Amino acid sequence: MRKIGLLVFFFLVFLLSFSLSSPQAFAITDLSASSSSVPEVNYELPYPGLLPDSPLYFLRIIRDWSVGFLITDPVKKSEFDLLQADKRLNAGIYLFNEGKISLAFSTVSKAENYFGEAISKMKEAKTEGRDVNSIKGNLMIAVKKHEEELGILAGESDVNFKKSFQNELKIVTGFDQGLSQ
Repeated sequence: MRKIGLLVFFFLVFLLSFSLSSPQAFAITDLSASSSSVPEVNYELPYPGLLPDSPLYFLRIIRDWSVGFLITDPVKKSEFDLLQADKRLNAGIYLFNEGKISLAFSTVSKAENYFGEAISKMKEAKTEGRDVNSIKGNLMIAVKKHEEELGILAGESDVNFKKSFQNELKIVTGFDQGLSQ
C-alpha cells in the first residue's frame, strides 16, 4: 500500500511541476529572401520528447491533457496549444524519417488540430479585449513553418500519403489566411 501511495505522490509532483511552469513557444524568423525567391522560415521546432511509438507515450498524453485542462487563461492556452502543435509536428517529422509514415501522418494531423485550437483561443482572448499581438505574431510565424514542413513531407511521401499531407497543407494554408484577417 505504501508503494502505491509513493507512486501516486511522485506522479502528482511530476504533473504539478509541468503545470506550474508556464510553457511558452519561442519563434525566431528570418524572412529575408535567400538565393531563391521562397523565403526560408527560421523557426525552431521544440524537441518532441516521447514519440507516439513509445510504450510510455500514454503518460505524456495524460500529462499534456492534465496541464491543458488546468489552463483557463485563453492567451496561455493558445501558447500551450501552439507548443503542443509544434511538438507534434516535429514528432511527425521524426516518425516520417524513421519510415513510420502512417503514424507520422496521424501525428501531424493531431498537430494541426492543436494549431486550430491555438488560433481559436487567441480569437477568444481577442474578443475579451486582451492584447494578443504577441501570440498572433508567434502563430503567424509558426504557420509558415508548418506550411514549409508539410510541403516537404508531401513532396517526399509516396503516392498513398502524398494527398493526405497535401490536405493537411491546405488546412494550414487556411489557418494562414484566417490569421491575416
